Amino acid sequence: MKLLKPVNLLVFTALLAGKNTFSQCFDDTYAKITKKEVISCNDQEWVLEYEDNFDGKELKSREWILPYQGVLAGFNFEKDGSKVWYANTNTHPKIPLSNNIVTENGILKLIARKEATPIQGSYVVDWSKNPPGRDSSSFLYSSAWIESQRMFGYGKYEARIKIPKGKGLWPAFWLFNGENGKHNYEIDIFEFWNEYTCAGRYKKSRLSKNPHFTIHGDSINRSSSQCADDMYPCYGNWGNSKTDFSADYHIYAVEWDYYKILWMIDGELVHALYRYNSKNGVPTDCNTIVEGQQYKVNESWPFTEQMQVRFNLGIQHGNNNDPNASDNFPQAMEVDYFRYYRKGPGKK
Repeated sequence: MKLLKPVNLLVFTALLAGKNTFSQCFDDTYAKITKKEVISCNDQEWVLEYEDNFDGKELKSREWILPYQGVLAGFNFEKDGSKVWYANTNTHPKIPLSNNIVTENGILKLIARKEATPIQGSYVVDWSKNPPGRDSSSFLYSSAWIESQRMFGYGKYEARIKIPKGKGLWPAFWLFNGENGKHNYEIDIFEFWNEYTCAGRYKKSRLSKNPHFTIHGDSINRSSSQCADDMYPCYGNWGNSKTDFSADYHIYAVEWDYYKILWMIDGELVHALYRYNSKNGVPTDCNTIVEGQQYKVNESWPFTEQMQVRFNLGIQHGNNNDPNASDNFPQAMEVDYFRYYRKGPGKK
């Protein structure tokens, strides 16, 4: 798919609104817009507020954390679709972080390895017991997952990244807020993976990309045909571009504000989602919102103003998605920099 140049955003989205490729999860009720929900547009320039160029000899512990005790939360490897031992500071057994996390020449490398001897990993499954209840499993692959120490707000999130390519590899750059209690909110700037075609035949050159947002909770009707941004059916949100994004570095970014989320690659708009739709289905933002009028609300919108940044390189598991036995390892997701921008004075 040829990347779309930044045209009139509302026109661009309205043209695509009727297609499943860009559909959203709008419920069947309307909400009247109150005065506090009418937020003025801010046309000021982006101002760099935070950056990490990964220039040190190791990852900065005051900026980034390693969140897991080796395994992904949940521990249901078949259901989660990923079975990999993540580098962390509380491993059982103890494994040097340099096995999977390296900074060199201003590049952060999250490294996935196929271990010559599978890791016999031990992890807590029941924190209510004293001592906590533990379980263990065998892990053929190890990799890395990092999260920002701080929470960021509305703004522009940007990273220059080179992804690996190979069956079963699952690099991701995303935002998350798990502090709301009832819901955990997520904005995926990208997820890449090799996948089977719609006909069921694996093609190494088929590299799918999924920019979407997700709400984790019990209140969402996931059977709705309008929830394609989470379910990612075969036709996909971007389609399946012929560009090999693993061949070089690319700049991936998302702009997130109260009304909209915009996804970009190398400065070009590729996807857009909105918080409100008008009665006739037109996306609404600060230019068109009207106090007192009724709008449909996107029920899976991330209703938060704070997000944590995450980078990880997963390994798929189950459903014939595991790497091939002959695939070359190690593989690395390379991050040149991460930058966070906010609008100038006046931005909420």
